[in-house]
Parts: sequence; C-alpha cells; structure tokens
Amino acid sequence: MRLRQFHLIFLIIFIFIVASCQKVDIQYGNQALDNQYTQVIRVDTFTVNLSTVYVDSFATSGTGVTLLGGYTDTAFGRIDTKCFFDLQPPPYSSSTVYDSTTYDSLRLILKLTKNYYGDTTKPLHIDVSKLSQQIIFPINTSSFYNVDTFQFYQQTIGYGDFIVNPTFYTDTLSIKLSDPLGQELLAKLKNGSDLDLQNSNNFLYYFNGLRLSSNASTNLILDCKDSAIMRLSYHKVGPDTLEKHHVDFVLNNRQHHFNNIKVDRSLLHNGLQNINHLDSIIQSSALNNRAYSQYASGVTTKITFPTLANLLKAPNYSKILTAQLKIIPIRNTWDTYYFLPPALNLATTNLTNTIGNPLVVPGGYGAETGNLVLDYTNGDNTAYTYDVSNYVKSLILSPQAYSYSLTNPPANNYGLLLIPPSPASVTEFSRVIVGDQNQPQNYRTVLELYYLTIQPQ
Repeated sequence: MRLRQFHLIFLIIFIFIVASCQKVDIQYGNQALDNQYTQVIRVDTFTVNLSTVYVDSFATSGTGVTLLGGYTDTAFGRIDTKCFFDLQPPPYSSSTVYDSTTYDSLRLILKLTKNYYGDTTKPLHIDVSKLSQQIIFPINTSSFYNVDTFQFYQQTIGYGDFIVNPTFYTDTLSIKLSDPLGQELLAKLKNGSDLDLQNSNNFLYYFNGLRLSSNASTNLILDCKDSAIMRLSYHKVGPDTLEKHHVDFVLNNRQHHFNNIKVDRSLLHNGLQNINHLDSIIQSSALNNRAYSQYASGVTTKITFPTLANLLKAPNYSKILTAQLKIIPIRNTWDTYYFLPPALNLATTNLTNTIGNPLVVPGGYGAETGNLVLDYTNGDNTAYTYDVSNYVKSLILSPQAYSYSLTNPPANNYGLLLIPPSPASVTEFSRVIVGDQNQPQNYRTVLELYYLTIQPQ
C-alpha cells in the first residue's frame, strides 16, 4: 500500500515538472501568447529609408595597395586610378663596385595581389611618369586623399600593355623604363663623388618620384602591393666570366604612397549622375527605388528607420527582444563581373553623414560584416543579414525617440552607412545596389523586429 502511494506521488510530481518545463508554442505572425499577461509580437513593416550619399574625399595613403588602371561601370560611371610614390637609392657602395660595368636595363617591378575589377581578357595599359615636384604633406596633414595629385613630366619614362590573370598565373608586372635614365643612374653610381645617390634626401631632390596611370581604353583595375621596385640591371665582363648584377631603388615612405581616384558619372542616366558635393544625398525614390554603394568611387548607402519610434505607441509595449536587418541586392545588378563585396560593415552616422563606429557582433568581437549568402541560380536568396538588436534598442531609447511627435523623426539624424571594411573600402571596387520598400518583395531591405508586450493585470 505504501509502495503504491509512493508511485502515485512520484507520478504526480513528474507530471508537474514536465508541465512546468514545457516551452510555449510561439506562432510568429500577428502575435503569440506566452501567458495571459505577455505576448511576443513580430513585425517587419517598419519603414527602412534608403538614400545614396556622396563621399567627397577619403585617405588612400599607407593602405599597402597600388591601384592600376580604370574601367567603365554601367551603373557607377567611368573610374580611373593613378598611383603616386617616391623611391630611395640603393645602399651607398664604393664606386669601385661599378668599375668596368655595362648598363643592361631599367625596369619597374610590381607584385600583384589577387584583387581586381573589370575585364581581364583585354589589355591593361600602364604609363610611368616622373614627378616634377616632391611628394610633401600639406601643413597640418599626415595623409593623402583620393583627390590629391602632384605635377609630373608629360613625357613618359616607360609604358606597357599587359594581359593579366591575377587569380591564376600573373603575379608580377615588369615595365621597361627609359634607357637614358638607366644609363644616367649607373653613371652616378660609378661616380663616387656624385651626391644625388648618397642618401634619401639628396635623391628625392634629384628624383621626386613616380606616377602610374592608364588610358581610357583600359577596362580593368588591378591591385598591386606597395612594394614597387625600380631595378637597374648591369653586367661586368671578367677574363673568363660574364657577371650579371642589379641594384634596387625601393619605396621610400609608405605614407607618401597613395592612389588618386577619379570618377566621371556624366554619361549615366540612372539619376546617380546628379550626385556631387552640392547635392550630396539622393533619396532612393529619385533613383528608381534603389540605393548605391561603392565607397571607393565616392558613394555609399545610408539606412534610416523613420517610423521606428512608433513602436513606443504600440499597446502595452515593453521592450525589443531581437532585430534583424536583411539587405538584398537587386536581381541582375551583380554577377561574376560586377561582383558583390564579400563583407559590408554597418557604420553609425548622423545628419552630416559622418562615419562613426561599425556595429559589432552582439555578444562577440569584431564588426558585423553581413554574413553574405550568394544565390547564383536566380539571385532570390542572395542577402546580407545583420543582427541590429543592440543598435535598435539604443536608438529607440534615445531622447530623440521620445520626442518623435514633437520634432523630426530621429532617423533624420541617426542612421547606418554601408561600407566595406578597411582597407578594402578604398582599394577595391566591388559594389552593391539595394532596393527600398517599393521594390518587389524579394529585393527590398527589411527590418524584422520581435518585441514584448505586457498586459495590465
């Protein structure tokens, strides 16, 4: 009898524990019951406002990347790059080292990275010019920008046309330079009393630096390392041998190495031709319900949430649980030629579109990069997805949110900019075109929220 009572009591306790631990069946839709006092609400109808912001200038010095070439982008315009840098002479050696030597060649050697943008089946043209002025920072400045340039001699000292495939087999470009210049440098090395090559300061007065450029027929931009070498090759004939030698003029100051990037949008007809420093922001409604982002060419997407503060007016609103931002590139605006950035940060910004800190992974380390998923079949499932829970929570709890009904929406001052991580933001030209809420459902940017309500008892 006591044993039966024990089993009965144990069964009752077990049923009670199982019932108390059972998870509530949450049905996402209009609402879901947790108990008679709380509800979890899902909503994805908040307005996500998109605009395209003009980026006037940005630092390109010290990135470690040499940009070569240019290309025409049907959506973003004609983009042309030029690289500027200065060199230092080889270590000083006794002039006797160069006795009985004969000049062979002078070449500029560039090491490629794997990054490129454009058509690798057509030749890349490169011109090499001597600078006619030294690379010197302006007063109170320690960086050079995409709009900076230095004067150069019109007659080139070297050029070349190259078919390159940086992904598979091309890792170096070697450009033949002027023989008279090479012979002049060797003569100075032979002359031990010549001061021009005895130290870097003297050399920079004699040889200001180099400018690398391309022409309008080029439709490719290559990334090279900043380890440019101007190599002087010579030989010495001995009684029974032929000795080949070379000396290298290497990069002098990495902070003097920078890229100029010029963009011509005058022939576009998509509305982006109107963006400039005077009209520095264009709403997606004026761009066929699209926003454009290619930071290296001077445009980026701004994202704001103008109706988010309405959440405070929701019946029995308590708090936001999670928030996810899904950004979907518009179909047929990307492919293996116009490819998407593999990573995109969301940087905070304000009314002046100043770049702030990137959003970080909640509960983790490092910036959010969008967790890009690519769908090459039809593009419908391609998307960047971000957990913006912490950002949305901080935005809705700001004083501006509570004054929403009295002033302009807080999203007019606070928002997010879509920017690749550094240095890719200023050295790579992958780009993205995204849609606003007026695009078809599969191609619109969506903010999805789950929030909690508590019913009065």
